[in-house]
Amino acid sequence: MNETSENRSLPEAANYFPLEQGVYDVGPGLKDFGLDLGNGTTDQQVFQFDGNFFTCRQVKLDARQERLSKYYRTQMLSADVSTRILRFIIERLTLEHPDFFQLISQSENDIALYCKLTDETLIFDQKLRLTRVERDFPAPSPDYHDSLDALACQIQEDLAIISQSPFGRDWMAAVHLCQANNWAAEEKIGQSFQTTHEPVAGMKNSQRDADALVSTIVNKGPFVRFAWGLTTEAELNQHPRPCLASSSKTDRQRRFDPQHPSLFLRVERQVLWPFPEQQAALFTIRTYVTDCHQIRENEETNSKLVSALQSMTKEQLKYKFLNKDHKAILKWLTRNYAKTKPSTKLSTAIKRLYRMR
Repeated sequence: MNETSENRSLPEAANYFPLEQGVYDVGPGLKDFGLDLGNGTTDQQVFQFDGNFFTCRQVKLDARQERLSKYYRTQMLSADVSTRILRFIIERLTLEHPDFFQLISQSENDIALYCKLTDETLIFDQKLRLTRVERDFPAPSPDYHDSLDALACQIQEDLAIISQSPFGRDWMAAVHLCQANNWAAEEKIGQSFQTTHEPVAGMKNSQRDADALVSTIVNKGPFVRFAWGLTTEAELNQHPRPCLASSSKTDRQRRFDPQHPSLFLRVERQVLWPFPEQQAALFTIRTYVTDCHQIRENEETNSKLVSALQSMTKEQLKYKFLNKDHKAILKWLTRNYAKTKPSTKLSTAIKRLYRMR
């Protein structure tokens, strides 16, 4: 596996900026999957590959070495749901990225999927249970636990599966979450959609609302949605309980320092794919991190970020860990424009900021 040459052959990452309205919104925000959002055919892919692949893979390898059960859990994941979703993942990978994934054999006994980027061949039986992995280098530690774990380590996205019983109860049946955004697989596995989203400030989350949304996700679609937040760290894995061995994670919510500003926009692209026959849905979660210095240099995107931050309630700021640094961040974002003639929108935002002081 030659990471350098493969990185050069991979495209640039897609660009998503879900703050176009300049408002922080915690609604479902479901869009039809495949809608052109400015990235051409990439927007039609469930699984996206770019020059950050090997960084994402290393994050997943590091997470499993720390403790796999901290990042990967299943609960009451039926064989029927598992097999159908595994088949879907394999089909999409070979359809969307035939240069990277090939079914090199398919017999009465097994199915072999070659993954070029990792130089691994995953061997499954006819029920898509992982039987072995062929590679010419040491196995990760620990080696792949099952088929879903193996496939999750071939892609840049994290994965989650929701199941629903015939009586309407829903639960998180699987979570493979190595690029955690301050939530943990161990805490969410087995929980209902409503319980999982209880901490989200400002979200309509009655049982009736939750049931209706789960029914939509399981029976309609596919959909794509986006979530975003700000962080002082560029790291992909922002688990709420960081690894004790990592010196860079001794203070998870590091304060924003205007004298040495470190600030990143963290965007999640979530694809929600329904499996109505199995009463289940697959979530893919892809994280993109952008340095806010870049956003700050563009008046249009900067004004929308400032406006969105100013639209957040105290509860939402606290939920996003921005309550202590809100004003300092806004001041830093608008500093370059305070003595110039910015756009009307940004000028209004600056005036609002100084009224807050």
